[in-house]
Order: sequence, then structure tokens, then C-alpha cells
Amino acid sequence: MKQEEKNKKSREHITACAFAEFAAQGYLGASINAICASGQISKGLLYHYYTDKDALYLTCVAQCFQDLTGYLASHLDAETVTPDQYFDVRLVFFREHPLHQRLFCDTVVNPQPHLKEQISACRKSFDDLNEILLTAILQKERLAAGVSIQDAIWQLRLLEDFINTYLKNSDQETRQPEEHDRLCRQTLHTMLYGLIDQS
Repeated sequence: MKQEEKNKKSREHITACAFAEFAAQGYLGASINAICASGQISKGLLYHYYTDKDALYLTCVAQCFQDLTGYLASHLDAETVTPDQYFDVRLVFFREHPLHQRLFCDTVVNPQPHLKEQISACRKSFDDLNEILLTAILQKERLAAGVSIQDAIWQLRLLEDFINTYLKNSDQETRQPEEHDRLCRQTLHTMLYGLIDQS
């Protein structure tokens, strides 16, 4: 086996073990010792590829958002997307990738303050795709007088921040990781169609 291929396999093994640890324990509960023990990895080898816990965590977060964004982009068409389609596709992805769901929730609900800028960079493609899809959804609707698409997107982001704060304070993210998607889906429906059935 060539050294380059060996290095790639070692890095992938370390990342897979770390991904499982961060998904199960969150950033704060995860440890380098546990990652090494679960994968029978020496600390020397781990630190050969990753400078510290933060670097390893950010690699996992970047992979999580990259996988999710790629799946959404390949399964949704901006021309025809609806809110339910978006969340249905996201739900299928998370059902197929439960570790991604837990790491995603830990990252968005409980982001580490000292990694704020790096996490924003990791999720930029995801955020950009969400804006494209949300814009496409809103363009099909007649917005209230004085409300622009950018206004609506900004308000939805505020509500998502509120949801994340609620989940963090109620500790829901550790017991029910699917709660985040349920509340986001409900919030988007409320923003678009209101609370009162006027039919």
C-alpha cells in the first residue's frame, strides 16, 4: 500500500471514530481519549493528522454539512420545491444518517463560542442553499404589503435562532434530536400560512 493511500485510510478512520464520538457526546462531552480507545488509535497517530480536538471537531462538522448539503441539492429542485418537500428530504437524510442528525443538532443548537467563525465557514454552503430554496419558495407566494423576500428570510433566521435557544435551554437536543426539524418545519409553515385556518 502506497504511503499516500495509507495516510488517507488512517485519516478516514480517525475521522469516522471522531464523528461517532462527537455525535454521541457533543463537543463538550467528547474526548480524544475516547476517540482513540474506540478506534484503537494511538494519540501520536491522531495528533499527526489533527493538531487538537477543535481541528478534529471542525473536520467532522464540515463533513456533516457537506454531506447534508449535497443530499439536499441532489434531491430538490428550486423550481418546484415546497416547504414540506424540503423537510421531508431532510428527514430522509437524517433517518439514513442518524449520526449526522445528532452532530448537526449539536452544532446548530449548541455551537461552541470559540469556534463560531469556523463553524460558520463549515456551514456556508448549507446556508447558501437554504437561502436559494427559501427564496424560490417565497417567490411563488404573495407576500404581505411592505415585506420583501429578504425581510422574510431575515425573520425566519431570527425565529430559527429562537428555536435553537429554546432547545438549548430545555435540553431537548440531547433527548429528542428530531425536535429541531419539527419546530423548524412548523415555524416555516406558520410564517407562510399563519396560525388561523381561514378556509
